[in-house]
Amino acid sequence: MNKKQYEAMRRKLMDEAQALINEGKADEAQAKMDEVMALDTKWDAIAQAAANFNALNKEPELEASVIPVNDKTGGEPEKENVLDVWASENYLKAWANTLQGRPLSDKETNAYQLVNEAYTHTTKNTGMVIPKSVATKIWELAGEMYPYFQDVQKTYVNGILSIIQEDTSSDATWYEEEIKTEDGKETFKEFVLSGCELSRAITVSWKLKEMAMDDFIPYIQRKMAKKMGAAAGYGATHGKGKTEENKEKPEPTGVVTALTKEEGTPQVIEYDTTPTFKNITSARALVKSGYSAGLKIYANSSTIWNKIANIVDANKRPIFMQDPTSGGYRVLGMEVKEDDSMNDGEILLSNAFAGYHANINKEITMLTEDHVKERKTDYCGYAIMDGNAITNKAHALLIPKSQTGASTESAQKTQADAEK
Repeated sequence: MNKKQYEAMRRKLMDEAQALINEGKADEAQAKMDEVMALDTKWDAIAQAAANFNALNKEPELEASVIPVNDKTGGEPEKENVLDVWASENYLKAWANTLQGRPLSDKETNAYQLVNEAYTHTTKNTGMVIPKSVATKIWELAGEMYPYFQDVQKTYVNGILSIIQEDTSSDATWYEEEIKTEDGKETFKEFVLSGCELSRAITVSWKLKEMAMDDFIPYIQRKMAKKMGAAAGYGATHGKGKTEENKEKPEPTGVVTALTKEEGTPQVIEYDTTPTFKNITSARALVKSGYSAGLKIYANSSTIWNKIANIVDANKRPIFMQDPTSGGYRVLGMEVKEDDSMNDGEILLSNAFAGYHANINKEITMLTEDHVKERKTDYCGYAIMDGNAITNKAHALLIPKSQTGASTESAQKTQADAEK
């Protein structure tokens, strides 16, 4: 296999993977991407073998060659894998020491240069790449505060991702042998996830930067998770989408926005001051049967304990029950999750994984800016992502009647809270 053959095979596999993603076949797409990685590994081995052959094919030098310290065989030193270095302890220390303004060891310097140069060459971004363990922990902490964003289906595709989703389909019908089969009538929706910039900054005093590394890293993780998580959580539930009003600052389309903006709002039920058992069952009936598995309830703490926890059935029995296996709570078998991105009074029944798709165009990087006079440093986290509800039939929303006319104002308040 030569380079042209390798590139052609890789391009074909990537096209097939993209097609499977567009069809919503996540498992098959992942299997196809595994084939791409296996092909890359095979080509790396072929390229390395060719390089070794070319080295051996050269005329021997008169002077003795210098053997690398880490190579006892006398050949070329083995190249380090960028992804392995990104997840290494050396890069974690290099990143933390850079943030704290401390000198780097030779190993840390090499790790820092290898990861950031590779990342810069592929994404044309000059931000400092956050170590894998730190980035993973940031999203884990963000998911604990904003579980809806944690539960949605996510892909990591650079550029524009187009998703085609079947909207409606005619019922299948049985026919007598002599009766002509009618054409089915299906309608489709296409969702294009391009990318919205997510940027949040935290400020740290120079005195705090002097803390031990083992304390400094968790501190940065918690602060950044609160900021980035608030914005990501808001985007997944109440993001305004891309409109003329916010074309300068586009946002993902939140699931609440999608439901309340739908013509006729068929998936939204209004209730009086307190939701009733009938309101909950009516909302549950709006979710299409195929999305029952994985259906959960999302609301903020005030709504859960002041409204949901007080709902009783016709026999005056509470339907808000503790789950002994998880320690959480359930309503009619649905797990209840506390999500701060939800507004007071909003109760969202949603199969987040099947009904909402988020694409991370670019993972988190971090840039720093020192303020000498104030003796402070700004750490700015930056990512690009987008999202949209791919089908409204996987969700149902309960809102108080008093909130209907104030939905925009409430969403703006949620965004303002996310930016604090």
